[in-house]
Amino acid sequence: MVKAITLDTLEKQLLEHDWTYEMSDDHSYWTSGTTDRKEIKVAVEKLYAMGLKRKVDILFFKHYPVEGCHNISGYGITKEWATHLADQLEQVS
Repeated sequence: MVKAITLDTLEKQLLEHDWTYEMSDDHSYWTSGTTDRKEIKVAVEKLYAMGLKRKVDILFFKHYPVEGCHNISGYGITKEWATHLADQLEQVS
């Protein structure tokens, strides 16, 4: 059964994701992390297609620790961290 993709389901995936899975010596952690990353990418791409790109980017960067993680493109994110941060600062001012 295909699970509906919403911002809430994406947030749950991001909260539960092991962001540093690639650094593990245990292959099962690496395999699990890779599978989770691919599922997050599918969710991101579907939500982008639904016109929720801005909300997805904000949600993603809320949870993405930046350092020591797989590149954002592996998660389907198309906006770089620095650009996202600049956009957020621009909205505040």
